[in-house]
Amino acid sequence: MKILVVILTLSAILISPTYAQEVLTGLSHNVKIQKEAERYRGLSQKNGEAVKLPFFDDFSGYIGYPSEKLWADRQGFVNATYPVYPPSIGVVTLDAINENGDIYSHADRNPFAADTLTSKPIRLDSNFTFHRPMYVGDSLYFSFYYQPGGGCKVQPAVAWGRIGDAPETEDRLILEFGYATGQEVFIGFSYGDYVIEEGQYYIAGDTIPNPFMPGCIYIFESNAFAGEIIQMPTDSLFGPEYVWNEVWSTDGTTLDAWLAENPLEYFKQVMIPITDPQYFRSNFQFRFRNYASLDLDSWSANMTGWASNCDQWHLDYVQLDVNRHVQDIYPNDVTFVSPTTSALAQYQSMPWNQFRASDMATTFHNELANISAGVKNTFYNYSVRKAPNTHVYTSTVNNENAQPYHESGLHQYQYHAEPAINFAYEYDGADSATYYITHVFRMEGANDECLANDTCRFEQKFYNYYAYDDGTAEAGYSVLSTMTNPDASLAIQFTLAQPDSLRSVRMWFNSALNDENFAEFTLMVWGDNNGQPGEVLYSLPAQLPNHGAEYLDFVSYYLEEPILVEGTFYVGFNQTHSTQLNIGFDQNNDASQHVFYKTSSAWHTSILQGAPMIRPVLGKYFDHSAISDHSETGLKCYPNPTTGMLYVDGLDQLTDVTCQVYDVYGRLLQVVPVQAYMDLSQYQPGVYMLKFMQDQRVLKTDKIIKQ
Repeated sequence: MKILVVILTLSAILISPTYAQEVLTGLSHNVKIQKEAERYRGLSQKNGEAVKLPFFDDFSGYIGYPSEKLWADRQGFVNATYPVYPPSIGVVTLDAINENGDIYSHADRNPFAADTLTSKPIRLDSNFTFHRPMYVGDSLYFSFYYQPGGGCKVQPAVAWGRIGDAPETEDRLILEFGYATGQEVFIGFSYGDYVIEEGQYYIAGDTIPNPFMPGCIYIFESNAFAGEIIQMPTDSLFGPEYVWNEVWSTDGTTLDAWLAENPLEYFKQVMIPITDPQYFRSNFQFRFRNYASLDLDSWSANMTGWASNCDQWHLDYVQLDVNRHVQDIYPNDVTFVSPTTSALAQYQSMPWNQFRASDMATTFHNELANISAGVKNTFYNYSVRKAPNTHVYTSTVNNENAQPYHESGLHQYQYHAEPAINFAYEYDGADSATYYITHVFRMEGANDECLANDTCRFEQKFYNYYAYDDGTAEAGYSVLSTMTNPDASLAIQFTLAQPDSLRSVRMWFNSALNDENFAEFTLMVWGDNNGQPGEVLYSLPAQLPNHGAEYLDFVSYYLEEPILVEGTFYVGFNQTHSTQLNIGFDQNNDASQHVFYKTSSAWHTSILQGAPMIRPVLGKYFDHSAISDHSETGLKCYPNPTTGMLYVDGLDQLTDVTCQVYDVYGRLLQVVPVQAYMDLSQYQPGVYMLKFMQDQRVLKTDKIIKQ
């Protein structure tokens, strides 16, 4: 199981004589799904009416949970950033992360049941075209495309270009057909807390009467002692009975193996006829399930932040309809395949007052495909408007015959795939600006089967920060030093058109498993030295990588006082430990020529294709009092520095608060209940990090100096 493809593959390449190493890991959380979970918290999935044919979803035009109009659960992840050359823009990904955005709690080294993607009930009892029951002769077919994760657009594939992780041969993707029988069956138990009484203890195999269910006994599966709380069944649960039959499956594989046989087969299509009359009912459903497996050995490798999501499968173009046949493998459709690009040459976003005409790119880059059986006459154009609704530019419509993908690959016509940027943004003196660019690639005539995938939009933001990244992390990035006394730095290069004030640096820290990347760093700003970081312009020590459910976004690190920067400058961090801080890494936008790292006196340019998610914030003063300082609850600790006794204010409205005490290397030293004071006299002089928790919620993080 290769959770850490880049680490394992590149160790010989990336460890230089200075013992420096760039490390890419997968993600232990999916922030997009965590945000969806917050949005839908407390809301149940809507049942609604059964879906009538045709059933179709190509997952274009939206991200997050699968559409409630078609799907009955929320475990799949709709996205356009993980697949490699899908049939149309957008897929649904099944992996090892649940509907709350976390790795499944039962995840294990052995294959375990992970995501399930279930259709809503579908009306297969009637042929509504002819107003009669469904017959086998109606030629009902189900089809979809699929791809294993861990693919790479660069061929031959390179490890640092892979996105996601390939499922191993013991992992599986399964398709099942089924329906509810209308009967109620036992589906499990509800559970309640049972406290072991004083003076009592039990060993595995012991039994006691179940106080919640008279006449039943409870069997201890492990030892239990006085004061422990165990979960004991309180009632039997019943639910609708389902029949599920496996109709197709595949073992884990790699995209490389497919491309070795056919260089155009980035996705495979599956066609399945439905001829069994048991499925011709009003509540037919289908579902995809995947089995994944974690590499638990990597968790004990003394390198933190490595355990991560894995074994992705991407599904696209799912359709079910009558009057199809086994050769019906080419929909009448032309599509965008991937998101389009920024109109800026280097940045996804930049400060409005720093923009110059020279920052414009010369062309867009569009990835387009004709997935039909034959040549199609297509047209393309793009339009630009400025928020709120000011028209800026509309390009000329260009027509061209698009060759079918299965014969020629992506559509390469210059005026469609690489259209010239014939407009310029005009600075108006405002603090910010937003432009909306809409690209349309469409088949001439009205017979295009799916119009949603013919449009691709890009939002160009001119705010108060520079960004090479698009705001979505596909991986985690760390700088690792294996020296006895680690000293590693990461620096991202930016170039100004005019001098400006640097006020803060925004960073995206991935939330690593068990917060294993919780260790201090020094915020750094450097000047330029012939295209590499030079003298230190500013440093702010004892900062912490804030992340977790309360942020789900960039965190701002404010300079104590703004500093003047001009020309080329660099922002990043320095660390004097071997903990992997795990910065978000955008693998769909390449800023490697502007990324530098070192562990001694020598800087190295990154070889990893992508962009660490670090953004400098510039410009005039703005009020950030509404931005969280990681202490929304009002908790305050004093005195700081302290000789031992630390007082905690703000506990009046809080209960069951605990404090996790970490040293500067991120090692957890102690977890203690929080009262009005804490005694730190047992610790040696130095800097310590305190994380105040209530249940699983982080209330505050703070650094304390013990004298």
